[in-house]
Amino acid sequence: MQVPDANVRSSTYYIAQTSVHCPSCNQCTRVLAVALPAPHEVLIEDEWQDADVSAFIFYVTEVPEEVLQLLTQTSGFFRSSRMEDTPDPCLTNHCEHCGTPVSDDQLHCEPGGFMPGYADEAQAISLIEVRKALRAVAAGYAVDPEFLVHTPKR
Repeated sequence: MQVPDANVRSSTYYIAQTSVHCPSCNQCTRVLAVALPAPHEVLIEDEWQDADVSAFIFYVTEVPEEVLQLLTQTSGFFRSSRMEDTPDPCLTNHCEHCGTPVSDDQLHCEPGGFMPGYADEAQAISLIEVRKALRAVAAGYAVDPEFLVHTPKR
């Protein structure tokens, strides 16, 4: 399946995994994210531009079916869901224990999750390299996470 409205694309990508405390039940739960290595491309004002930085994408509303299958195989708790703060359904992590959605803001915009404050915290994030192209629609784009060099890769 093509993603005709894609605003990011890359020749490879990573599935990132870590654990956070659920905002509802406070139990530790596994969460996923999609990371793009440098270089990749972003669509800005109808023109594809090179991005020579790594990035996390979030508030992802559309990916090819084979990417969605891989993500849901990695965690059945990462699935499309409509959040209060988003107009369209997006891929969202859910607590493995109580099913409560874990917001992308908590994971990408606040310390912890996929935005660790120091290198040791970054060790808790693992990256699985997927050597296939990715096209996606994402409203969130976290540029050049400085800890990425400290993150274990498989």
